Amino acid sequence: MASAQGSTGVDQDRGMCEEKRNNDRPAEGGTLNSGRRMAPDVGEIYLQRPNDFQPIEGVAKSHQESDLPIVVRDGNTDHTAKDQAGMQRGQSTHARGRNTLDESVSRTLSALGTKAGKEPGHRFRGLARLLDRQMLGEAFRKLKRKAAPGIDGVTHSEYAENLEENLLALESRLKGGNYRAQPVKRRWIAKAGSSKMRPLGIPVLEDKIVQQAVRMILEPIWENDFADESTGYRPGRSPRLATQELGEALHDGKHRWVVEADIRGFFDHINHDWLIKMLEERIADRSLIRIIRKWLEAGVIEELKHWSPSYEGTPQGGIISPLLGNIYLHFVQDLWIKKVMVKESKGSVMFRRYADDSIVCFERKDDAEAYLKALPERLAKFGLQLADEKSALVKFNRWEGESSGKFTFLGFDFYWGKSRHNPKYWRVRRTTNAKKFRGGLAALKQWLKKSRSLPLPEIVATLKSKLQGVWNYYGVIGNSERLWDYAWNAKRLVHKWLNRRSQRRSYNWTTFDEAWERWKIPPPQIFEKPWPQTRQNHPHPVENVQPIRVQS
Repeated sequence: MASAQGSTGVDQDRGMCEEKRNNDRPAEGGTLNSGRRMAPDVGEIYLQRPNDFQPIEGVAKSHQESDLPIVVRDGNTDHTAKDQAGMQRGQSTHARGRNTLDESVSRTLSALGTKAGKEPGHRFRGLARLLDRQMLGEAFRKLKRKAAPGIDGVTHSEYAENLEENLLALESRLKGGNYRAQPVKRRWIAKAGSSKMRPLGIPVLEDKIVQQAVRMILEPIWENDFADESTGYRPGRSPRLATQELGEALHDGKHRWVVEADIRGFFDHINHDWLIKMLEERIADRSLIRIIRKWLEAGVIEELKHWSPSYEGTPQGGIISPLLGNIYLHFVQDLWIKKVMVKESKGSVMFRRYADDSIVCFERKDDAEAYLKALPERLAKFGLQLADEKSALVKFNRWEGESSGKFTFLGFDFYWGKSRHNPKYWRVRRTTNAKKFRGGLAALKQWLKKSRSLPLPEIVATLKSKLQGVWNYYGVIGNSERLWDYAWNAKRLVHKWLNRRSQRRSYNWTTFDEAWERWKIPPPQIFEKPWPQTRQNHPHPVENVQPIRVQS
């Protein structure tokens, strides 16, 4: 197996994802174990640990591969991980909340995570056997009940009418190899703050169930491998708190250059063969790989008429897509930065990634320029392209705050601003990005225009929910001015469109202000706590729901 290092002295953990186990390797000119022709050897994936693609020198093959981790008998699930045996089928769980798992399912998933953490090089077998009636039922319970149906038109409530029979039939097809993924219904939706449209894929309900179940199985395995710097679509990670942590990490002024980068149409250009290779780093279950391959190749139906095949990408809107995207960029970007760019840089390097949106901070400008120059080539190797209009090198020097620029991450603009208490003291500040600000108001306007004929109590209830969502996310320390600006504009929009419910004007400003108070519309609030207090309590802080009122 190829694990030899070049003259550049790259870390020994740098490996090749081009060779298979002897018992999985196809004959020359054969196919991958997922049934497709093997992808050409076009590059390398940087592995975070030695594994079966990189045998540990001096260790026998039999000691590198663990026994089968999952054993399923008569519908009862057992796990061979130590201290995790004896899983028994639980009771019906229809009355539980969506975030509360059945005890036996929870223990099984916990056992997967435990084994993945204890044995970093382990490749899991028998995972498809966990897709039984119980796991599928838990997956169904986690789905959004009011989500749009796929091409078959089956809704959550219709499927639930004969839930037991439907799930048993689905389980039978999965076990018998007769499961077929249906094409995804494509719907185009407007991008926030832009006239551009982006595609949204809507799978049929049964595909959503199986995708949710597979996500529940794979998530505890890959959570042990993902870098802490990756925060997108991961359990227990908050995007707002990720921005606060980034601001605190930049506060010491060590990293003076920031590269903000975005990938053009990331989910539409994921290479299927590379993705399967990456999944096989942890999965040695051909049945599960085939199921995932079926989703990737199911195709797309536009306007319920025109079917088109899927040669690349994974649909935005698919439940499994965020996890697959994280796995892809874990190898393409995260490990490459940690194992190559950090070692080749002369100064300190720090990065954060949320899905395909990344921020890489450098101590030295030449290191930042080298990264920005190498990034397009690295992405192209895996079928991806850098969005030049959303990527830039930004000076971010605490000691030269007035001449420093700003960068955008997760809806916030980051910049150096003077402290209110000491004008000589500069600190990292965050404000709502202007594009997101305008996009939010534009979306509110469209909703008001469309919904103004609904009953007033329904409009008020939805309005309160929408505004509360804005305060919950953008209510960060130092952003009060932007919040009140948004609140003022939102109030004017509501006044305008409620007066267009009929030919007669319903409100003047005096009566509208009285109604606004009577409706108890939530005012702007700062929900964020100062970072030292949060960091002391939680290494990865969780949301704090106690608000701080903003002074107008």
